[in-house]
Amino acid sequence: MYRPLKYYSDEFMKNINNRAREIMSYMYPPVTVYEDNGYIGIDADLPGFDRDDIKVTIEKNAIVIRAEREIKPDGTVFENQRPDKVFKRMQLPLEVDTEQDFTAKYTDGVLSLRIPVKNVKTVKIE
Repeated sequence: MYRPLKYYSDEFMKNINNRAREIMSYMYPPVTVYEDNGYIGIDADLPGFDRDDIKVTIEKNAIVIRAEREIKPDGTVFENQRPDKVFKRMQLPLEVDTEQDFTAKYTDGVLSLRIPVKNVKTVKIE
């Protein structure tokens, strides 16, 4: 292939790959949101991140999950699709009780959150 044309096509593909990684960092991580006995449960897949690199905050009725890591592969990198930064902001489906604490666990690459819901009581059936 003609050298300048190859150079421009390679640079074009690098640019597309960089933009795709930026888009994926906003869509990532995949999450499951559910209601369970007066709590909102959220499970987010964050494999490869350290527990200390993950930050979770609640802002009004939204939750923000941020994570950042440094990927240092050995040798020459031909393609890298793993995100090094994650930012996800989601509206919560129910009103959150900010007076109570919420819990977070990070096990085997899955971040599990339990957030108390305001004015929701579950009735135990006997």
